[in-house]
Amino acid sequence: MIGGGSLKQFLARYFPVFMGTIFLGCFSGSALLVLSGGTYWRALEPSVRSNYVGLGTLALVSVLVLGNLMIARGRAWAIWWVAGYFLACLAAVLPTFAYGPHQGVYVFAVLLPLLGLLLLNSKRHREMRSKLIEIRHQRERILQSAKASRPRR
Repeated sequence: MIGGGSLKQFLARYFPVFMGTIFLGCFSGSALLVLSGGTYWRALEPSVRSNYVGLGTLALVSVLVLGNLMIARGRAWAIWWVAGYFLACLAAVLPTFAYGPHQGVYVFAVLLPLLGLLLLNSKRHREMRSKLIEIRHQRERILQSAKASRPRR
């Protein structure tokens, strides 16, 4: 690993937090789509409703995967994609209360994005992001020095 650290130690310390945000994102999106299918899209035909759920899944997964991939690559701005994902899930779930959804599912769907935001703000996740940014800067310096030392033709 760049910087002299051990990959095994890095993964042992930060992998659970990284995967926790991914799993909370998946569960938040799933809960949102379940509630949307039973509330917002209740009057639609089942085939149309399943198309909406499929497109929603595609959009939510794309944002979550790209955001976490950019975090893993050391991009500081990517945290706002993932935080925005959790906030969008929360903002879309809250109005479903007016439709009278099952209270257990509703509480679960509200709790998951809040836990995701809490995990993003945890000390360990912030440490992980700062180390990943440091690794990206080291990688860029190595590439620049390799280009500078290469003989020109």
